[in-house]
Amino acid sequence: MSGQLIQVLLGLVVAVGVSLFSVPILRKVAYLSDLYDKPDNERKLHDRYVPTLGGVGIFLAFFVGFSISGFAEQIQGYPYLAAALITLLFTGLKDDIVDLSPKTKLLVELAVAALLIFGCDFYISNFYGVFGIESIPYWASVLITTFTMIVVVNAYNLIDGIDGLAGGVGAIAAAFFGIGFYVSGEYAFAVLALTLFVSLVSYLKFNFHPAKIFMGDTGSLVIGFLLATLAINFIGLNESSEYVSRFGYSSSILPIAILALPLYDTITVFYKRIRKGKSPFSPGQDHVHHAMINAGLGHKSTSILLYFCSVFIILIAISLRDVEVNISLSIIVATMFLFLPTNGLKRKFIKKMGIDLDLNSRKSGLVGNQEKTKKNILDNVDVSSRSKTQEDIKV
Repeated sequence: MSGQLIQVLLGLVVAVGVSLFSVPILRKVAYLSDLYDKPDNERKLHDRYVPTLGGVGIFLAFFVGFSISGFAEQIQGYPYLAAALITLLFTGLKDDIVDLSPKTKLLVELAVAALLIFGCDFYISNFYGVFGIESIPYWASVLITTFTMIVVVNAYNLIDGIDGLAGGVGAIAAAFFGIGFYVSGEYAFAVLALTLFVSLVSYLKFNFHPAKIFMGDTGSLVIGFLLATLAINFIGLNESSEYVSRFGYSSSILPIAILALPLYDTITVFYKRIRKGKSPFSPGQDHVHHAMINAGLGHKSTSILLYFCSVFIILIAISLRDVEVNISLSIIVATMFLFLPTNGLKRKFIKKMGIDLDLNSRKSGLVGNQEKTKKNILDNVDVSSRSKTQEDIKV
């Protein structure tokens, strides 16, 4: 076993150890400091006070583990990346404690996006045929990369609504990003993704239902930023012959599939709120996970089902490696709408096509038929009984 591999394994073991050691301590700190996520009637589904410092444990696990993996210095501009992570850590902490305004958080997100673009030289420079666009000018790259960063960070923040969902979806995304980078020979980003994966899986020990701790904005900002960083760099993998030989020219659309759930949830929630004349940033119970909870599923069942949906959408995208990118993108988006809740949109569409899917009326009809059948049986039994009685009397 090479020394480099041993160092990577050491980093992963340390990441798991830091998570398992720090999270219970952070729970105690939260209890002593009265730092809880309190139930409300607007958007939160839990009915008890839960500590909110889990994101600090995730950050520590990832940061320490990756820093000693031997690959951190191979990330271009890593000091700027580290500075951005630390900035988001303290921003999230302050928001978890005293609540920051959306404007303040947006300014911080713009600042860390600038660190990523100008410090690390990470930006989207080519669409590789998506919407017929190939290379794009630098000024457009800066704007598109900044927009991508803000969308992914906030989309990830929005799905952190039930036990285990954000942590599990983040782990799945990190795993698939890591596979793509590894196949392409981009080992530094592969190790970054793998370290994030083990940090999140370790955290799920405490966050899966019933959750003992939440990641809070501290965790969602840090993880969302790391996933955005991975997605932005993943798009350029079409330049790798190793990647293309296994996945085709799909690197520009595969991140959409990998981050399908948070992106889909954000788009549908914003659409519904704007249509109702509400602010898209207002709280509410109109997310994908809320729809599934309202349908009768529990936290655990909802999270696991959405894990499977996420993996399924990613595998569908991978299977389209030889299909033209815009057709692939259309199929990916259609798969999201087909397999994820739409709060009645699919039912309305099918009803317009003349197909009746009114389960309540069907249930009423079924009950009516059952009652009718039962009555007929009783009537027959009654007739048979009377006939038999009359025969007995004659005898």
